[in-house]
This record gives sequence, C-alpha cells and structure tokens, in this order.
Amino acid sequence: MELIPEWAPNIHPLVIHFPIAFLILAFGANLITFFVSDKWWDELKNTFLYLIGAVSAIAVYYTGKAAADSIFLPTEAQSVLNNHADWALYTVWFFGIYAVLRIASHWLKLLDRKIMRVLLFALAAPGIFLLYETGEHGGEMVYGYGAGTGQLLTEEPSEPVYSESLLNESTSSFVTNENGNWRWAMGPNAVTELLQNFHWVSGSVNELSPATVQSEDNFLLKLTAANTPNFFVSHDRYQNVQVDIYLSMSDFNGEIELVHHFLDTENYDYVSLNSDGTVIQGRISGGSDTKFEEATDSEAGMLFIRVVGNGTHFRGYINQQMVVHGHGDAPSSGAAGIRIQGSGDILIDKFELTQLN
Repeated sequence: MELIPEWAPNIHPLVIHFPIAFLILAFGANLITFFVSDKWWDELKNTFLYLIGAVSAIAVYYTGKAAADSIFLPTEAQSVLNNHADWALYTVWFFGIYAVLRIASHWLKLLDRKIMRVLLFALAAPGIFLLYETGEHGGEMVYGYGAGTGQLLTEEPSEPVYSESLLNESTSSFVTNENGNWRWAMGPNAVTELLQNFHWVSGSVNELSPATVQSEDNFLLKLTAANTPNFFVSHDRYQNVQVDIYLSMSDFNGEIELVHHFLDTENYDYVSLNSDGTVIQGRISGGSDTKFEEATDSEAGMLFIRVVGNGTHFRGYINQQMVVHGHGDAPSSGAAGIRIQGSGDILIDKFELTQLN
C-alpha cells in the first residue's frame, strides 16, 4: 500500500490536521483543568497533549516545506505561501519552547502552585493565535489557489502573441504597467528596447553584439558573448519581485545569472545557470558570495525560468519545477537584470518582472 494516495498531491494535506487538533484539544483541556478534580484531569495530561501537538507540528512543518517545493504556484500565491510558511515556523518554535517549559515546570514542581498553572495557561494563548494565522493562510492556499486539492490554479507560462501592430517596427513590445511591473515579449525592435530599458554595470552592449532574429512570426533577442563579463540591469529598483524569462543557452558555454535586488556589482541576489547543468542560488554581499542552495538540472532548449525574491524567501524554478529554495535576510530594494560570463549565443524570448505584495 502506498503512503500517499493517488488523489493526494503530497502528504502535507493528509497530516496537517493532527497538530491543529492536538494543540486546540490541549488548550481546551487546560481550561477544563481549572473546573474539575485532578483525579479526572490534571496538568500532566495537559503537558502530554501539548507535547504531542508540538512534535506533530514540527513534523508537519517539514512536510509543508516539501509540499511547497513540489508545486508551481501562480504569481498571486507567492506572498500567501511566504506568510503561511512564516506563521507555521513561528507556531513550531512557540509550541516547541512551550512544551519544554511545561516539562521543566513539572520537573521543578512549579505546577503545584495555582498561580503557575494560571500563568502557563495564559502563556499558551498567543500560540493559539499563531496557529490560527497559520491555518488562515493555509486555507487561502487551498481554497484560493487550489493547493492540495488536485486542482491547483496555476498560470501557464504564456508564449508571446504577436499582432499586426506589434510586427510594425515602430511599436514597442516592452510594456510597463502603472504599478511599475513590466513585460517584454521580443519584437522586431528588441535591440532598441534593450538599450532603452537597461543599463550596463559591467562590460558593454557592444561586447554582446545584440541582434533580433526571427523564426516564423516569433522574434528572439540574440546575445553573443565572448568570454568577457557582461552585466546589465533595469533602471528602476523593486522590493519583492518575481522575474520570469524564456531563454535558451544551448549554444552557450558558461554561466548566466538572473539577478534581483541589485544595489551594485558587490551587492545583489541571484540564481545562476551553468551550461554544465549546475544551478546555484545565492547572494553577493560586500563582494563575498554566499550560496543559499545548489542543484543540478538537465533541461535543454528554450527554458522557462522563474526567480522569486520575496522577503526572506527565495525560489528558483525551471520549466515550472522548483530547483532551488533558499532563505536569507530580506534585502533592500534593487534592480533586476542579467549577468553573463562565458562564450556563445544566448536567445531570449520573453522577459517579465512582477512586484509581489
């Protein structure tokens, strides 16, 4: 018999209710303790329930991390996932420490005094609030976006669609919304748009020999690198971002970094893709490189890559599969762009930036 039924996307929705039930039961039983005799229910039984709830919460937290890494969420759900994960972590820490505190209170015989029993009960109340917030954001993931239901509401990476007006060379395919989000589906004037919307912090545009190539009705921006570092970023800065890009490095030998929260060449976050299949997520801070996570990926051809930098959470997807997922301090707002080190041709189909709440 398989541990996870075919209808369940992962084990998390099967076990999530255990810590919720045990911790609420523990809190309710703790309240009843003040109104019944110890021979019916006592503080030791309460501590046992809190301990089971804390241990199960720790286990379920890690199943949730695994579940988050296994699904491709729509843009709107990225911040909800962060909130759910953060509240869950607070809940785990709170009840883990609280269970240890109750065990120590038994060991020191502090619960023989009624005032200590009242204080410990009152101390548990904030934990129930943390549990509620975790459940509320988890419910939003399920009922708002279908996570865990088998009907996950994801946006399919959209292929660029070209109209007659877009094929006119006077029409820009770099579109900026009022909120600052932008979407760049390559058109016939992609080279001009590259120069207008990005600036170089290392190397130069001439070193990349940018050109527009066309395949049927589809335009691509071709960048030809020649083993010199090349680094260009957006003019504006952003706080919490999701960066989507279609690119092919089939004819490229080297490393491409998708950069976000760029302050200068010695301070930025990145997800790097190497032609040997290595994927690294990390941060350059004060010129020092800190790796959050490293993985390998064998995908080839035109790749859909999504990079998320939202608060203390950082994610990297390739063709809708999460490849790297790291954590670090929330960075200052910064620009987004691309760093290239290597030789050969890179093809870019679409480049998009969305700010997250």
